[in-house]
Amino acid sequence: MRQRLADIESILSRCEQKLSHSEFQHQTASQQLVNARQQHREQQLRQQQLMTDRDRLQQQQDHLQTQIARQETELTTARARLTQLEQEIPTLEAELQAAQARLQELETSQASSEWQALQAQIRTSEAEGQGCEQAVHEAETQMLALENQCRRLQEKREDAEARRQTAEAQAAAIAQKLSESEAARVALDAKIQATEAELAQLSAKLGETKQARDRAETHLTERRDRQQKLSWQRQKLVAAQTEHQQQLGELEGQLRDREADLPDPLPEVPQLVSPDSDAGEAVTFATYSVQLEQLQRELHNAQRRLEAMEPVNMLALEEHDKTQARLDELSEKLATLEAERTELLLRIENFTTLRYRAFNEAFTAVNENFQSIFATLSQGDGHLDLDDPNDPFAGGLNLIAHPKGKPVQRLSSMSGGEKSLTALSFIFALQRYRPSPFYAFDEVDMFLDGANVERLAKMIKRQAEQAQFIVVSLRRPMIESAQRTIGVTQARGAHTQVLGIKL
Repeated sequence: MRQRLADIESILSRCEQKLSHSEFQHQTASQQLVNARQQHREQQLRQQQLMTDRDRLQQQQDHLQTQIARQETELTTARARLTQLEQEIPTLEAELQAAQARLQELETSQASSEWQALQAQIRTSEAEGQGCEQAVHEAETQMLALENQCRRLQEKREDAEARRQTAEAQAAAIAQKLSESEAARVALDAKIQATEAELAQLSAKLGETKQARDRAETHLTERRDRQQKLSWQRQKLVAAQTEHQQQLGELEGQLRDREADLPDPLPEVPQLVSPDSDAGEAVTFATYSVQLEQLQRELHNAQRRLEAMEPVNMLALEEHDKTQARLDELSEKLATLEAERTELLLRIENFTTLRYRAFNEAFTAVNENFQSIFATLSQGDGHLDLDDPNDPFAGGLNLIAHPKGKPVQRLSSMSGGEKSLTALSFIFALQRYRPSPFYAFDEVDMFLDGANVERLAKMIKRQAEQAQFIVVSLRRPMIESAQRTIGVTQARGAHTQVLGIKL
């Protein structure tokens, strides 16, 4: 049985090693599956971004084509006007030559009044000629500008077309990667299913091996208990035999001592029952002897049965009471933990609801403030957008801005001035929702033109009624709108000098 138990333990250890190896493979496959899914999501997001860029480029291309058509129309009009002016120039030159010939005739004829009238007519003709030449020059200049603009628009269109083709190629590559990732995920799923099936087989085999080991251990324990009981019985029999031998030796010694004290020859022993006694007393004495022997035999048998029941665990009741008390204590703790778990789940759900409600309230207020402030600063429109409106805490926040005269675009694709206006609009929106007592701006108007600087200065001046603003600026409109101005300049040496400026 010990050899069989050792073999079972060896088989069990090998099964556990295979099980741990299978679990490791399962974890590796699960991690690969998670990575593949993450890459799949990233590719999907990138594909969506590329699709958005492609739509935006398509819109830009349409806008450029519209501008090109309009410029071509204007160019055609300018060329027609230029042709008309070129046709009018010979007529005007002929009239000018006729006027000059008439002037010479008048000068020779000495007619002053007619000469003055013709002189005035000549000046008028020269003025008209200069005006025509100026118009021709302006038309040529405008035509050149329109041609340059057409070339720039054509280059932009070609650039947009190239970017669109690049985006489509990237989208196709991403789609191919997605299909490859999907195939890899299917393969990983199949591998995971095979691993799980093998793991289930190993688990079933391990359960059977454990059952066989438990049966072997139970059988071995029974054999050991039986062997221990037999050993205890043998020891008790040996002890009883030794004790009986000692008692027999003592009785033999007493018998020899008594025999030495007996007279020689031995006297006759009288009868126990006298001849005159009736038969009833003898029968009663014999019945008592039989009963005494039967009671001794029953006592001996009971003693043997009692010894066979050993060993008896007298601490079993005490251990049962301790175990029962421990069970009651653990049951009470389990009930307390279940109640606390339920309460914690309710609190978590309540906190999640309150957080979601507070976020929606703040987001709605800040979005409204951002729309109004952005419209004031840039004379356009904009709003805030969530990546995932259903779960706002799982995604990010996007600033969608539409400056005046420009298409809708995100913050990452704006110019420096547009980024500054958008960021300042967001800051002022947050301040309007939850004001702060102090703000410090460091050259936030660096990338803005004069009109935008004036609007920003007016906005800061209005907000300065509710909070304190310290603005570092080099722009004149911002400095003129300040309540107090402090100048900082570099003095001689390696230190700076602070000056008070009074405007």
